[in-house]
Amino acid sequence: MFPLANGQAVTRQRAPFVNDPYSGESTERDWDNPDELEIEGVAIGPSSSVESTTENRQTVTTSMSIYGPPDMDVEPADRIVARSGVWEVTGENAAWLNAFTGWRPGDEFPIRKVKG
Repeated sequence: MFPLANGQAVTRQRAPFVNDPYSGESTERDWDNPDELEIEGVAIGPSSSVESTTENRQTVTTSMSIYGPPDMDVEPADRIVARSGVWEVTGENAAWLNAFTGWRPGDEFPIRKVKG
């Protein structure tokens, strides 16, 4: 099933943790030099878009789902670079599984982008 003939190539970015100079704990990610993995032929489907306005700011949060092959190396807190920009992975893998046959058609991850 994957890669999809009309799907798009995306790049998964994963930033390593860096040690805090004061506590020595690994709490922050270094996005200056992330590990990158290209994933071919995936689909990105719309989910929702929400606009919020305050006195000084207008924000639009767009959510999508990315559909790809089983066992994609994508985790929450990764980023996905696609034709439509840079997206944050916001949740766990929804790995599809047919309970009768064991067939795994692919993985699904929620992603989002915030503007404003």
